[in-house]
Amino acid sequence: MERVDRAPASKSVVREKDIVRFDKHQIIQHIVLLVTFIVLALTGLPLKFHDWSVSQWWIEVWGGIETTRSIHRIAAYIMIADCIYHLLYVGYGTFVLKRPFPIKMVPSPRDFMNLFKEIQYFMGLTKEKPQFDRFNWREKFDYWAIFWGMPVIGLSGFIMAYPVFVTKFLPGWIVPAAIIAHGDEAILAVCWIALVHFIFNHLSPGNFPLNKSIFTGKMSKERYRKDHPLEYDRIAEYDRIVGTEEGKE
Repeated sequence: MERVDRAPASKSVVREKDIVRFDKHQIIQHIVLLVTFIVLALTGLPLKFHDWSVSQWWIEVWGGIETTRSIHRIAAYIMIADCIYHLLYVGYGTFVLKRPFPIKMVPSPRDFMNLFKEIQYFMGLTKEKPQFDRFNWREKFDYWAIFWGMPVIGLSGFIMAYPVFVTKFLPGWIVPAAIIAHGDEAILAVCWIALVHFIFNHLSPGNFPLNKSIFTGKMSKERYRKDHPLEYDRIAEYDRIVGTEEGKE
């Protein structure tokens, strides 16, 4: 979850050691999302594969199947609340504080071009790395995946939690369909986070062993210039113009 687009907060931002990338609201949103995701994965996967001996052992560690289910549902409700908090945060910033809508988070044809350029770079077919703006294609995919993942996994989870109530209004086949959709979406989310998000954001050169920017809200100037050169140049130009104007006063 990223901050909305706005002009650099300080005229000397490029002369500082670090560049502010996230505000405190986004830091809180990400931490809540991170913790609830981990809890949901640790409690949901053993419930899905409950016939495995290791799953049965792990469920007992949590205090039994009913306790595991309760913890799973509580974490789910907190995650949903966090997503609603994010939507309110974006809406409040856009319509009340009059900040520009975070248009740079919207996917564009350039993102698809950068995807293929990055694949070529990793395969050694080119020595030229794609130039990213404020958000690269992976960050955008991470962000928008929540908007299709949450309805699928949230609605299916609700159906699984309250099957008797739901089947008063919907046909009975909706329950097994929800079980399949919920489990498959969960596995997809865990695989993406583990194999793509975590590796690129924390285990890649320059970030290993931990990318602290989402926890501190700041990124080093050198790292920013390397990972987001287009926006860095824009910030540097803003800094130069403001500095020149102040020098004239």
